[in-house]
Amino acid sequence: METPSTDVYDIMRDCYLSESVTRAALQRLRPQVESSQLVLTVKGPAVRLSGPEMCFRKLLGDLVHNAMDVSVGQTEKIDRYFPDISLQEVGALLQNLVAARGLEIDDIRMSNAVVNIAICLQRCRFPIADDTDSRVERVEMNPATEELSSALIDALLEKFPAHAPLPADQDHLRMIIGVALNPHEDCVSHPTERTSISDAVRVCLDETTDHFNLTVTSEKLYDSVSDHMERLALHTRVLPYFRNTLQESLRTRSPFLYDAAVYLADRLAKMLGIAFPDDEIGLLAIYLGLYSGPVAPDDHTITAIVICPRYQTLRDWLLAGLVERFGDRLQILDIVSTKGEADTQDVDLVISTIDEASRVHPCVQVSALLSDLDLSAVDHALLRAAKQKSRSRIAQSVRRFLDPELFFTGVSPKSAKEAIDFLCSALEERGVVPAEFRDSVLLRETYSPTAFARRFAVPHAMDFLAHQTKVAVLIPSAPINWESADASLVLMLAINGDDYEDFIHFYQPLISLLYDPNLYSELRRVTTYEEFMNFLDNELSETE
Repeated sequence: METPSTDVYDIMRDCYLSESVTRAALQRLRPQVESSQLVLTVKGPAVRLSGPEMCFRKLLGDLVHNAMDVSVGQTEKIDRYFPDISLQEVGALLQNLVAARGLEIDDIRMSNAVVNIAICLQRCRFPIADDTDSRVERVEMNPATEELSSALIDALLEKFPAHAPLPADQDHLRMIIGVALNPHEDCVSHPTERTSISDAVRVCLDETTDHFNLTVTSEKLYDSVSDHMERLALHTRVLPYFRNTLQESLRTRSPFLYDAAVYLADRLAKMLGIAFPDDEIGLLAIYLGLYSGPVAPDDHTITAIVICPRYQTLRDWLLAGLVERFGDRLQILDIVSTKGEADTQDVDLVISTIDEASRVHPCVQVSALLSDLDLSAVDHALLRAAKQKSRSRIAQSVRRFLDPELFFTGVSPKSAKEAIDFLCSALEERGVVPAEFRDSVLLRETYSPTAFARRFAVPHAMDFLAHQTKVAVLIPSAPINWESADASLVLMLAINGDDYEDFIHFYQPLISLLYDPNLYSELRRVTTYEEFMNFLDNELSETE
């Protein structure tokens, strides 16, 4: 990055590599830099990396982004990319200026602004001023942000005099402040463009909410995503670095909402011609989560029979107390006088005011006057009953969605593409999915790789194309490179739309289970389908 023109022998000396290893490494680097719209040429000993300066800065932003995801050695990597600029010092400077002006900036925008400012300072030797391909239109800012950006530039010139940006880069710094710190007020709004974006957003959101059966607060969601799309256009032009620090938790804890966001991004990209980085898809997932109801909410309503003798208004008192306290969790089907009557009913729970408890159903004994101790006992009984219902449903799903003919060990795909091809072929051969399923899976991967926790992958199609819902399991003999992960377990999901809600209740506990490193290690040791099924049956029923 700092020496875009060099030669093979300097690289050999600086990196302690042989000539053959150096040339092979340069060959492997070529597609990576080409994806950033840079060109790597090697002619004899001469090596040159060329392209617009903004592309260099975006490549640096990508490298920093990857370093931010590393748990060990993160600081060393980031220091390597910013040898002359301290992120901590830039952050403290910006925080102080913002606090002194009483401005409110959220953590995501603040952390992104700090890195983008650092990139601009680190690259001061390669100014945008001399690069017409990298110039971007001026962003209009409100007076408060304009004053903040001017004060920040003065402070940076004093703090980092050796990295003083030229006037054109100072304009770029102002744009970083305008876009990164106050996007709602600083973005220039063009009515014609806004109408076009809003119309496209409305169409794409309607398709997404229908496809995933989401219940949404429509107008708030339309407005929020429309605003987001306008900001995305500015982010793409101005910011070389953007990272959503909530990304991994969104993918892990709300996988179906995240898939809905990927689906929405695909529709918007096709309609508006805008590329969606993974981090921006995470923001779409946040908007969907903020303005939609639960996705196939778990049914925790417990059916119960109450045993209570007939005595004046005692029954009415008891029922009123239970409904008032547990009305949204408890459905009382009947009130009877004896244990025998209760035992003949099909219910989740018996609530008894007599000494004799039911031996057929789970039973909680209470006083007819419902003391605080009784209410606590009923609360615990309802939690236990709800958990048991969830366990039963998950156990049924495990037996329904997994198939011994779709369980594979000892196979060694060399890449994520090979693993996807292998599992798609297996699903096609068994008539589970149509031929177009494979292309849909590969399309889904282009938006956001389906590797989790850097150790397992859950590829699936963009649409619900499967003829029947199945999970194909691959435990390879060697880890598979899956973007930045090494997947030693692959679960390919083939989902039929009719099973959507049932599958959600199985999928979320499955992801939670695999995220547990200890349980995951146990699962990796299984060698047969029966062992795999027994493990899931035992562990998933405990994962809530």
